[in-house]
Order: sequence, then C-alpha cells, then structure tokens
Amino acid sequence: MLDHIQAIASDFDGTLLDDEKRLPPQFPALLDALEQRGIRFIAASGRQYYNIRAQLPDGMADRVDYIAENGAVTVRNNAIGWVAEMPASDIAAVVRTVRDTDGCYPILCGAECAYFENGDVPELLHHASMYYARLQLVHDVMQAAANDRICKIAVFHNHDAEHVSYPALLPFADRMQVVLSGDCWVDVMNQSVSKGEALRQLLGQMQIPPENCMAFGDYLNDIELLRASGHPYAMENAHPQLLKLFAHTGGHNNRAGVLKTICHALDITL
Repeated sequence: MLDHIQAIASDFDGTLLDDEKRLPPQFPALLDALEQRGIRFIAASGRQYYNIRAQLPDGMADRVDYIAENGAVTVRNNAIGWVAEMPASDIAAVVRTVRDTDGCYPILCGAECAYFENGDVPELLHHASMYYARLQLVHDVMQAAANDRICKIAVFHNHDAEHVSYPALLPFADRMQVVLSGDCWVDVMNQSVSKGEALRQLLGQMQIPPENCMAFGDYLNDIELLRASGHPYAMENAHPQLLKLFAHTGGHNNRAGVLKTICHALDITL
C-alpha cells in the first residue's frame, strides 16, 4: 500500500477516459475518497483547459487542478497560472510549414480560445470540436494570434500524424518542443514546455515531493509527466515506447485501469 501519496496526475484520452471518451462510472466516488485523504487530483491533458473542465460534470471540475495544452497552461484552485506564450516568429514559421504540408492543418491554442482556418475539412472540424470547448473559425489564424496568448500549435492530420506531420515538423525540434500526442495530432510548443515541467511546478506550489505523486499516461506526450512522478504508470494500451520506459502498468483504459490501480495501491474500497 502507498500510504504517502499526496497527489495523482492522470492523462485523459487513452488513460482515464475509455475509447468512447467516457469517465469511469465510479470516478466521482474515487474523487470523494481522495479528498477525504487530502490527496489532490490533477487532470493532465493535451486538451484545452475549458474542454477538460467540460469532461468533469456535476461540480467535479472545481475540485481538481489542471495541466492543459500538454503543459503549456496550468490551473490551480480554479485560477489560470502559467501560460507559456510562444514568440510570434516561431508561430509564423510553424504555420507556414503546416500550410505547405499536404493534409495538415494548424490550430492555434490561446489562453482564451483556439483558432482554426479550415472550416471546409469535416475530419478536422470533428476532431477539433472534440478537444476544444472554445473554438473559433477565422479567416487567418495568424491574425487571430495577435489578440491572444498563443501557447501551443496543434497540427492535425487525419490518422497518420506519426508519418506525415511529425516528420515535417521535426526540423523545429532544435528550438521548440515537437510532440506526437495522438494518431492525428502533433503539438508544437516552447522548448521548456511539457506535462512533466508543469507537474513539477504544481507539486512545488503544493509543497509535495515527487515521490509522493502517482502519474498515469498512454502516449509519447506523457513521458515527461511520468518521469516527474515518483510512481509512474504506463497504461496497458500505451504506445510501445512508454511500455519500454516504465515498469508498472496502470491497467487498460477501457477497463477503468486508472481507477482500479489507484484503489489497489491506496487500499480504497468504493
């Protein structure tokens, strides 16, 4: 039993949520049990902050802290803290490359909203609507960027990001963070940004040592999150690279693996 845990950070898609994007039915009860023990739950996702909140109904959204946009935004006690704003020159360079790569489309993620310019692409609209609660169609994303703090560029390619958009964006990896975050998505951010750095910031603010934190993830954008935690768990359904890096598994996302692992590790009965 892990009786020293003070915080638990979990990715959402492919980790806490099942493949139908549903929370485990017993998650509200788990949140109650964690609060009774003084354990803080941290939602850590590549999703927009406002979108993550929307996944936590019935008052749960106000009871957790957030790592959003793959670490580019942190929220503690319902107040936005860190926003890792990207330089305008970097934004322009990435957008030019994306526009020049067939089948790839940029979404500029700001502190207030996300912006896209390809409203005639049904697959993009479907996926973007899934991950962004505040989403605005604009004529030119670069013009929209001037009125918000852009902290991430999400690049969409329908089902083959690993072999199309990811290689196209790798030349930026010497000065930016280029992360494969899903089958369709590559995220580009400031070099220092990651879910792991964001978790270290939040734990520092809470005065919680890393060894008192559990973390769960399933994809390559979760590597630093797991490394920042004393008790990292890669999901059974995780990308093969994660399963090679981390010894402990957190069960399968379609079988409430995160919830079951936490209950077993902390001796919680729901």
